[in-house]
Amino acid sequence: MTTTLKKDTSIETLRGLAIILVVIGHVIGSDSDGGMKVADDSFLRHFYFTFEYLRMPLFTVISGWVYALRPANSGNLLGFNVKKIRRLFLPLIFVGGTYYILQAIIPGTNFSYDLADIWRILIFPYTFYWYLQALFIVFLVMSMIDSFKLADSVKSWLVLLLFSIAALYVRNSFIPETLPNYFGFKGGLYLMPFFVLGVGIQRFKNIFENKLFNWLCAILLIAGLVFQQFVWYGIIDYELKASSGIALLIGLIGVIVCLRIHFTFKWLVWIGSYAYTIYLFHSFGTSGTRILLHKIGIYHTVPVFLFSLLVGIFLPVIVEEICDRFSLSRLLFLGRSLKNPKSTPLKLKTTSN
Repeated sequence: MTTTLKKDTSIETLRGLAIILVVIGHVIGSDSDGGMKVADDSFLRHFYFTFEYLRMPLFTVISGWVYALRPANSGNLLGFNVKKIRRLFLPLIFVGGTYYILQAIIPGTNFSYDLADIWRILIFPYTFYWYLQALFIVFLVMSMIDSFKLADSVKSWLVLLLFSIAALYVRNSFIPETLPNYFGFKGGLYLMPFFVLGVGIQRFKNIFENKLFNWLCAILLIAGLVFQQFVWYGIIDYELKASSGIALLIGLIGVIVCLRIHFTFKWLVWIGSYAYTIYLFHSFGTSGTRILLHKIGIYHTVPVFLFSLLVGIFLPVIVEEICDRFSLSRLLFLGRSLKNPKSTPLKLKTTSN
């Protein structure tokens, strides 16, 4: 009999919420030149701004939380990272490469690149696929730390968290913008504090179950969000940056609060189960839908936003269901092992978190 870890439905709910926020963000676009090209003073731009410092942090802290359930150790270090190469870099090559080609040849895309430069997606960050390179760096570093048992105590974990924040500060303050972002290492430095925080939330539950601590985090989060809105409306003159200052505080405190609010919605759990595939393929749906609607003369914000969002979420679900049934597509486009679990008996889940 095979035993597996039973999923925490509250975490899966948050995973579903996080990926929806990511897709919404990419539908809107990070600025007026991307996505739907909405105006800087529009409601959608305000919505993007409001959740800008929580989307990727939440997605990353969940990855750290899940990693901590089955962390790397000295005995499986090589095998662990080989699996991460398969899981992250094969989709980067085949999914990211396909998207790169489509951007280059299809008219109406917001950005396009020279096909001769497609090799660059392996070495430099490419659109939202930067996350795959950055997350691999995080897994590589964290797996080595755990293989030497350097984050097994609260004290050593706190030192690691503070060190990761300090490394991010060094990146922001001393690494010049002109330095090429090889293998997305700058993104890796940004993600590391959130991943380490997710590991700690899973590994040292007693700290994060303290009611006084949770109330303090909630108060700080509310204060941070109010401050953020004051910046938006021009009441406070302050430059918010995701990787520093108040924005970083909002991200770190916000994910703690999110993971302490245990709520479950089945439809979000269902979406969360496809989160990685949605991340990989959502832009095929969002961009394609937007271009198609424009071709037939539909430019109104509401239908373009809603249809792009829905297709961006559900097209990847269909893609996963198809790709997962064939060994080669399962490997290359989903980063999973060649063995197809859908052709084997269901495993009995007997272990809970």
